[in-house]
Amino acid sequence: MAKMKNKKSNISIRDILKGKFLVDDGSMQNWRFVMFLVFLAFISISSSHWVDKKVVKINKLDEEAKSLKAQYTDAHRLLMKMQLEPEIMKQSESLGIKLTDEQPYVIIKKVYDRQP
Repeated sequence: MAKMKNKKSNISIRDILKGKFLVDDGSMQNWRFVMFLVFLAFISISSSHWVDKKVVKINKLDEEAKSLKAQYTDAHRLLMKMQLEPEIMKQSESLGIKLTDEQPYVIIKKVYDRQP
């Protein structure tokens, strides 16, 4: 078996800053890695924008739900007030209906069983 020698790269930081690793021999592998990093960066940025849009939509729907709950509470309060006896009396007086002092009659209908 042949022993593999460790290839020590002679690339310095200066060479990286100049971009020599992209134009030297075997740079195709470097270009693939760079494109892979660009693709990952694009995916990361687009997913963060997507999440931000969802958060804004959730906040908007939450505010709308609070508004609808307040409208429901107000309508329920008005309905309960309208069901009180003094309110009913005011409404009936405006229609010309008055409360009587006499007790109402009870009508009883007797049903007799007929025998055949």
